[in-house]
Amino acid sequence: MRGMVIDMDEAKLQTVAQIKLFLEGPHDIALKIPKAEQYRFIEKVLKLFGYTRLSRCDKGVVLRYLKRMTDLSRQQVTRLVERYGKSGRVVKKYSATKK
Repeated sequence: MRGMVIDMDEAKLQTVAQIKLFLEGPHDIALKIPKAEQYRFIEKVLKLFGYTRLSRCDKGVVLRYLKRMTDLSRQQVTRLVERYGKSGRVVKKYSATKK
């Protein structure tokens, strides 16, 4: 059986406390942002919650939320957030191909 597609309105999540409640919900539901939209989604969430101004504890909650929604590894989410901190953007970084 193929998975069911549900359009989630994450705009209802306005506070870190609401994200905490969301993360405490059922984990058997597979949530995944399409690959083409992941970077845009991450940037939008970081801007919405003012990530750079959050406390260390709240930053951890936002990172867990991004990891769960994008299905990226913790390390990859951390790298993308660092990129956001340096440039204010989360854009795909292309590298030269090896010969």
